[in-house]
Amino acid sequence: MEKENTTTIKGEILLGIIFALELYALPVQFYLLLKGSEFTFFSAAVRFFSFFTILTNTIVFICSALLLFGGKCKLNSFFKKCTTITAITVYILIVGMVFNLLLRSLVDLKGHHLIVSEIFHTVVPVLFFFYWIAFVSPGKISFKVILFWLIYPIIYIIYTLFHGIMTDFYPYPFIDVTKLGFKTALINGTFVLIAFVVLSVILISISKMRTKEI
Repeated sequence: MEKENTTTIKGEILLGIIFALELYALPVQFYLLLKGSEFTFFSAAVRFFSFFTILTNTIVFICSALLLFGGKCKLNSFFKKCTTITAITVYILIVGMVFNLLLRSLVDLKGHHLIVSEIFHTVVPVLFFFYWIAFVSPGKISFKVILFWLIYPIIYIIYTLFHGIMTDFYPYPFIDVTKLGFKTALINGTFVLIAFVVLSVILISISKMRTKEI
């Protein structure tokens, strides 16, 4: 059975910062989406959670909240595992990498839009990675687990493509079937999945090397 991580005081402080940032950014982003739009609350919620960025930052928020306040609940035990935290680290790093490498030049954000974007795409990914590398006890993670880690992004891509076909809304330009065509959008999605695999291999390899050093 995989050993659960115990968070030090410094780790809890860092988790508290991440938790506070998400507690601010997620509601503000939803408010900005709802403000001045014709969305109902339900349709705004659907649009809100159609972004991988929002979904993944929500996972980070839930993870940090449970690690800080979850006590001995069963769900908290799941989030304390090195495998779980490493998977979340991969997901949030992908959020940061895709935005900063592919999308940053395409957007011109100001005010609260800029603040929450930086929190989602830069600050939280960096802080959560630092939490993983500094405060999560390394574990002997099998490379086979990557297949399970890919379930989340694969389901997201499938949902996004079919949701887009029905609504003509695509949250990211590299999977916009309307402009690129279904084949190109699917190929781009495949490249993103490859990035997931590569980053997963890197983090698992780091974890294995750190395990040998202990």
